[in-house]
Amino acid sequence: MNAILDKIDINSGYDIYKEIDEYETVIRNFFDKKIHPERFKSYRLIYGTYGVRHHEEGTHMQRIKIPGGFILSDQMKTIAELTRDYAASGHAHITTRQDIQLHYVALENIPALLRRLANVGITTREACGNSIRNITASYLSGINPNEIFDIVPYALYCTRYFLRHPLSSTLPRKFKISFSESDEDFAYAQMHDIGAIARIENGERGFKVYAGGGLGAVPMTANLLTEFINEADFFLLIESALRVFHKHGKAERENRNKARMKFFISRVGFEKFRELTFAELKLLKKTRNIGGDLKKYIEIFPLPAPTKNGRDDGLPNNKRISEPAIKEFIELRDNRYWDIFNEGLIEQRQKGYTALLIKPELGNLNPEELNILAEFSDNYGGGYALLTPAQNILIPWINNEFIYDAYNFLAERSFFKQVSGSTRDIVSCPGAFSCRLAVTHPYNLAHDIGLNNEELGGLRIHISGCPNSCGQHHIGDIGLYGASIKSGGGIAPHYVVLLGGNIRIGKIGKVIGKIPARHAHNFIARTVELWNEEKNGNEQFHEFVDRLGFEPFRKILADYAVSNNTSDDLYKEPGFDENYKMEAESRGECAGSLLDLMAVNLFDSIRNIYEAQDDIKAGLINDAKRKCLESILLSSKMFVFLEGIEPETENDILSEFVNRIAAKNWLCNDWSNLKDIYYELKNSPGDKIDELFNYSKEFVYDCDKSFVRLQPNLKIQQCINN
Repeated sequence: MNAILDKIDINSGYDIYKEIDEYETVIRNFFDKKIHPERFKSYRLIYGTYGVRHHEEGTHMQRIKIPGGFILSDQMKTIAELTRDYAASGHAHITTRQDIQLHYVALENIPALLRRLANVGITTREACGNSIRNITASYLSGINPNEIFDIVPYALYCTRYFLRHPLSSTLPRKFKISFSESDEDFAYAQMHDIGAIARIENGERGFKVYAGGGLGAVPMTANLLTEFINEADFFLLIESALRVFHKHGKAERENRNKARMKFFISRVGFEKFRELTFAELKLLKKTRNIGGDLKKYIEIFPLPAPTKNGRDDGLPNNKRISEPAIKEFIELRDNRYWDIFNEGLIEQRQKGYTALLIKPELGNLNPEELNILAEFSDNYGGGYALLTPAQNILIPWINNEFIYDAYNFLAERSFFKQVSGSTRDIVSCPGAFSCRLAVTHPYNLAHDIGLNNEELGGLRIHISGCPNSCGQHHIGDIGLYGASIKSGGGIAPHYVVLLGGNIRIGKIGKVIGKIPARHAHNFIARTVELWNEEKNGNEQFHEFVDRLGFEPFRKILADYAVSNNTSDDLYKEPGFDENYKMEAESRGECAGSLLDLMAVNLFDSIRNIYEAQDDIKAGLINDAKRKCLESILLSSKMFVFLEGIEPETENDILSEFVNRIAAKNWLCNDWSNLKDIYYELKNSPGDKIDELFNYSKEFVYDCDKSFVRLQPNLKIQQCINN
C-alpha cells in the first residue's frame, strides 16, 4: 500500500503529523479554557470535527475525506478499527459527498484518530468549514464502457492542488467540485459550484465545465461555462473562478445566507461571470503553468487493478485468490441472497471483469462489515473500492470466474442478512440522530418505509432532516425533508414532499405539499403503486410526473392532511412513542459571529499575499503593492476589533494597532514600528516591492498564528514561542 500512497500523495509531501500536533495543542488549550469556544469551533471545523446534537463540546462527529470516493482496502480496515475504538454510534456513515463520518467521538480522542488516518494517507483537513469540500468523482470511472477517460486521478490531483490553498481556506462558504468520465454524469456536474465532464478534442484531454450549481435551501442548477478547456488550464480555471468570487462577491460575503458562488452568479449574471473568469484565467496563465506537474501525476497514478487498464504499469493486487472454488450456481450452499447480490453486478469495459455495487442500509457500516468488504476487495477485487453519492460502495475488478466464490464469501458472513430490499435504495442523512440543524429523524422514516414497503419500484428516494439537502432531496424521484407545523395546540412533525428530480438532466424536484411524518410511508406506498400501474414502458419517473401532472400525487397527500387526521400519531415521529419536540437549532455549526468578522479580515489578508506573489511574477508591481499594504491594514484592524472600536482610515487603523495591540505581546514579533514602516514602504519605489512583500507576509503570518490563541475572554494568549 505504501507504494500506492507515495504516488497518490494528496498532501504533496506536507507534514500532516505536525499539523495534527498543532490541532492537539489547540484542543488542550480549549479544555484548559485558554481559547475562545467560537475560535475553537472554526479551528476544529477545518479538520472535519463537527458538533453533534444533544452533546456539548466533549463529543463530536469526525468527517473523513475520501477524495473521489477512492479508498484502498487497507484504509477501510483502518476506518473499521477507528469505528470500533472511537465511534460511540457503532457505525461509519457514507455521505452523499463520498466522505465517511464517525459519530459521537470524544474530543480527546480526535488527535489519535487523525494520526491513525495519516498512517494510511488520509487527511481530514478541510472536510468541513468554509473551504473546498471533498472533491467527488463518478464511481464508474475507470470501468465504464462509455467513459472518455478515467477522471479519478484528476479528482485526486484537484484535491492535492487545492488542499491548504489560500483561496480554499479563505472562502466565505463551502465550495464543491465534481468530475464525471462521460455525459452520463454520475457525479452530478450541474449541482456543483464547478462540475467537470471529460472531453477529448483533437487528441487533447480536457473538460466540459459547468459553474454555479448547488442544492441547499435555494437549489440552483449550474450553467455551461465552456464546452472544452484543456486539462491543465481547467485547474487554473477553477482558481480563476475563486479569484473572481473573492474580488467581486463582497455583497455575498457580507450575507452568510447568500455566500455561495451561485448567488454571486445570479446577481451579476452568468455572462458577466464568464467574462470575469476567463479574463482572470488569462492573467493567471502568465504566472502559472501546471501542465508538467499534472502530466507527471496522471502518468504515475497507480490504479491498483489485477489486469491491464489501458496502461501497462497498473499495480497488481497480490492478495487475490488464485483459483475459483465454486464454478456453478448449483454448488452454492446458501443462495437466499443471490438476487440482492446479482442486482449489484455491473459489467466492466474490461472483458472478463465485473464490479459489485454494495448497498449498505442508509450508508451505515459497522466495523465487522467494513472489514468484510476490505477483505472481499483484497480477495476478489482490485484492493480498493469507490464510494458513491448514493451512499453505496462499488468494488471493481472481480474476475467473472470468481463470481460464485465472491457471493459465497459475503453470504457465509451473513453480510446481506439484516438489509431490507427497499431500505437499501433510500438515501438519507443522519438528521436529528446527530445533526443540530435537523428537524426530524430521517433514519426512522427510512426504516418505516422499509417495514411497510417490500419494494420501491426502482424509485430513488432521498430524505433530509431539514431543508439543507444533505440527503439531496431535490434530486430524488421522491424527495422528503423534515418540517413541523403547529396543530391543535401541539407541534406535528411533517415531511415536505418533492417529486421528479433528476440532476443528471438538470432537473430539480418540485414541492407538492407536506405530510405528517407517521404517514409518509403511506404516500410512498401509494405512489409506488400508481407508478407500477400507470408507467409506460421505459418511462423515467420525472417523465411520468410530467405526463400525469402533480394533481394525482396531491390527492394522495390530501388523504393524510392534518385536517383529516385526529390520531395522537400526528404528534409522533416514526420510531418514537413520545410526542415530538422541536429541538433544531436555528444557528448551525458554520454560523457567523464577531470571530467570523475577524476571520474575514485575516482571510482577505492571506489571499492578498498569495495574489501579490503572482502579481510580482507578472510584473504588476502596483497591484502587488496595493495588496500587500491592504493585507497589513486588514490584519491590523482584525485585532483592533477586540478593543471594541472600528477605525476606518488608514492612519487610525495603524495608530490604534500600535497603541493598543503591539504592546500586549499578543503577536510573536515586535510590531511597535508597524505604522512607520508601513508608510516608509508605501512611499518607496517599485524596486522595493520584495521588501514590502516579505514584511507584509511575515506580519500576516504572525497574525494568523496569534488568532488561534484567542481566549474565552477575547484576549490573545501571549506568544508561546517567546
